[in-house]
Amino acid sequence: MTDRTPDISFEETLESMTRQAEARWGEGYSAEHQDLLELAAHYIVNVANSLPETETEPGFYQ
Repeated sequence: MTDRTPDISFEETLESMTRQAEARWGEGYSAEHQDLLELAAHYIVNVANSLPETETEPGFYQ
């Protein structure tokens, strides 16, 4: 059995992305583009929490 990583929290992901956006482009950017940051955080959480098992071969090998 493989060890699964714990579920990634949307709130933690969004907070991290917001801090990174503020550090790179300033607070104005992160406030203006909050909807895009939220959308990206949703995508990241969905992908990170739906990873295949490590024993699963990619489709092009099957």
